[in-house]
Amino acid sequence: MRSLLVLILVFLTVPIVAGAQIGTVTELDGDGQILRDKSSVGDQVGTTIQQMDEAVTNKGKMRIDFVDETRLDVVDHSRVVIDEFIYDPATGTGKLDMRATLGAVRYASGQIAKNSRQQVRLRTPTATISVRGTDFSMVVNEIGESYVTLLPSCNTNGDCVTGEIKVGNNGGYVIMNEAFQMTRVNTYEQRPSKPVVVDLTEPQITGMLIFRRVDPIDEMNMKMLMEARRDAGILEYDFLEFDDLEEDALVDSIKDIWVTEIDRGADYYLREQLLNMIDELNKALLKSLQDELSVQNEEFFADRKLGYDEDTGIFIDFEDPMWHIRRQDVSIDNTIDLYLNGNYGYKLNVEQGDEAVYDYMLGVGNNSINIKQR
Repeated sequence: MRSLLVLILVFLTVPIVAGAQIGTVTELDGDGQILRDKSSVGDQVGTTIQQMDEAVTNKGKMRIDFVDETRLDVVDHSRVVIDEFIYDPATGTGKLDMRATLGAVRYASGQIAKNSRQQVRLRTPTATISVRGTDFSMVVNEIGESYVTLLPSCNTNGDCVTGEIKVGNNGGYVIMNEAFQMTRVNTYEQRPSKPVVVDLTEPQITGMLIFRRVDPIDEMNMKMLMEARRDAGILEYDFLEFDDLEEDALVDSIKDIWVTEIDRGADYYLREQLLNMIDELNKALLKSLQDELSVQNEEFFADRKLGYDEDTGIFIDFEDPMWHIRRQDVSIDNTIDLYLNGNYGYKLNVEQGDEAVYDYMLGVGNNSINIKQR
C-alpha cells in the first residue's frame, strides 16, 4: 500500500498578545510617564506600550497611538490603564479594554472598534462605555464621578461624522448618538443621567470639569430653566434687585440686628434663620418653575400628533381606547408592535438593531417600557 503524504501549508497570522508592543507614545508635552508593574519605563516620545501599562500625567499631556489606529489623548493629572489589547492585523479584529481612573481621556476609534465593536470596552469607576466606531471623552473626578461626552469624528479634510456609544452600569444605561451629548454618572449603582447636548467646545468641557470644577450639565439645565422662566414671564421679577425690601422698616431692623450681632461675635441664630428663609424661598421658586414646566410638558405630550414620526421612525395611532405603536427596523427586518391602554402615559426606550430611541413620551404618566430587539 502506498501512502501519499500531502503537505498543506497554512499561513497563520498571529495576533498581538501580552508582552508585545501594542502602541507608542507619539506626543508628550510636559510631565507624563508610562508605568509597567508600578515602575516607570519611559517619559518621552517613542516609549512603547504593552498590555497592563498605565499612562500617568501630572502637568502634561500625552498622546498614544495603537497599532490598530486607535488614538488615546491623556490630559493633565490623569491616569488610564490598558487592561487588554489583542489585535489581528490580517482581519482588523481584536479586543480592547481600557480603564480611566482619574482625569480626562479622549478616545478615537481604530480598527478594533470598527470590526469588533462588541469587544471594545472602556471603563471608569462608575460606568462602562461600549463604542460603536466613534470619538468621545471621559472625565473622572476625585470621587469617581464620570462625565462622558460623545464627540464628532473628523478626518484631515474636516469631514465629520458622529457615531454612537452606550454608557451603562448596574443602574441602567443611556445611548448617545448626537455630537456633544453628555451624561453624568455618580455611582455604579445609579443609572447615567439623561444625555444633554452641551453648547461648548471640547477644550471648554475639559476645562470646566478639570480646572474650574464646574458641571456643564448643571449649567445647561440652569440655562434651560432660565429660558423657561423668561418664557413664562417669571423673569419680570428680579429677586436679586428687589429694591422694595431695602425700604421695609422691619427688614431694615432685622438687617441692623444681624450686622450688630455678627460684629459683636455673638449669637449667629438670626443669620442662620435668614439663610434658611432664603433657602426655602429658592426651593419654593424652583418648585413653582418645575410645576409650570410639568404642565407645559403634559400639554405637549398629551397632544402628540398621530401618524409617522420621521425623527424616531415610530408610527402611532389611537384606536379608542388603545394606543397603537409600531416601529420597524428594515435593516434587520425586526418589528415592534404595541397596543397600550390609552388612559395612561408611557415613556418608551427602544433599542432595535443598531438604532435606538430614548425617552419617547406618549401621553402623561410614569410608566416606563424598555425594549431591546436584536
